Amino acid sequence: MTSQDAPRHERRLREIEARRAERDRARESAAQRQEMFRRLGFVGVVLAVLAIGSFLAFGDFFNRPSAAIGTIDVQSSMAGFTPSTITVKAGTTATLSWWTDDAAPHLQGGVHTMVAPDLGLDEALPAEGHRMISWNVPNKPGTYDVYCDSCCGGKDSPTMHGKIVILPNDQA
Repeated sequence: MTSQDAPRHERRLREIEARRAERDRARESAAQRQEMFRRLGFVGVVLAVLAIGSFLAFGDFFNRPSAAIGTIDVQSSMAGFTPSTITVKAGTTATLSWWTDDAAPHLQGGVHTMVAPDLGLDEALPAEGHRMISWNVPNKPGTYDVYCDSCCGGKDSPTMHGKIVILPNDQA
């Protein structure tokens, strides 16, 4: 090798090293982008699962019928009554906005019922239905059992029960 070849040889080695360094930076940059997209994808999947889970858990509340002022909003579902305790005054007329999103195949006879024999309450609600019930509350203060007798084990099911609390007329 001559003295003139050495600098060209060194320049060539520097060019090769520069290309390797550039290639390594490009690979590292691509790996970082890939990791960022992987993390964004994971976050997207988590958010989608949470959104779907929230809709399934709370979906009944999105399209539910709104109760008029002075009415008691009551939902029947396979989990029972919501609210589980209905409070009314003795000797008054109570208006219940009663609804369900349960489908007919899940209900015996295609209905939910609201039964409280001690109070003269025996109503039926078709699947995926809504109705207003005007009920003359007896003048019998106390706490009474109300149940759905048409599905999920009926009266014997612990989840298909609620309470009706009748307050004396002089209490708020």
